[in-house]
Amino acid sequence: MAARHCFANEADLRREVCSLIAQKSSEAIKDHGFFTVGFSGGSLPKIVSPGLLSQKIDFSKWRVFFCDERYVPISDPDSNYQAVKQHFLDKASVGEVLIINPDIALDEAAKDYESRLKSWYSGNDLPSLDMLLLGMGPDGHTCSLFPAHALLEETSRLVAPISDSPKPPPCRITLTYPIINATKCAVFVSTGASKASVLQQVLEGDTAELLPAARVKPACGELHWFVDDAAASLLKKT
Repeated sequence: MAARHCFANEADLRREVCSLIAQKSSEAIKDHGFFTVGFSGGSLPKIVSPGLLSQKIDFSKWRVFFCDERYVPISDPDSNYQAVKQHFLDKASVGEVLIINPDIALDEAAKDYESRLKSWYSGNDLPSLDMLLLGMGPDGHTCSLFPAHALLEETSRLVAPISDSPKPPPCRITLTYPIINATKCAVFVSTGASKASVLQQVLEGDTAELLPAARVKPACGELHWFVDDAAASLLKKT
């Protein structure tokens, strides 16, 4: 069951989601010496970064990776790495950052990323990542998992290439459900009236399973939705 957290404004949302991130970071570092956290692109880095930088967090123990990434040079404005670098990485002394290698073939880039991700966990075939910070598009997509796409049924690869993304750029790599749903904590951040309809479908709709974001269901971990009043305007009042 997803935990819902609704806020009147972005500042309150930022404070609470960053408090949760700080808590999980502290717990992970105490447990196994580091904190693995996956960032998404879109508006998420801009929303959470100021709050993270104001927390008392040992970023030197952080291992940052990307829930999905565009297959473009890392200096490209379309790169999720660039967005996270601009808003967060340039201002925090993070221990390690796992970046896609765009200089090799797309399929190889996905395999390489999966291999390096596993290496953080001594080659564990299905590592339980500490936290995923996820966004959701107006079509219900998350990471680079889009409605009705074949990758929704991927069961063997943890990181997969996609060359026909309906949203440009077409070539990307993305985490898949096996590793997404093995995470210890999945956190969605969704704001604005443009997300109201799809958020209602994902959290309360009869056909939610058709939407990629609704299929994020950590098997043994936590699932949180941090939303503002505008995004939550069509949800049932509790």
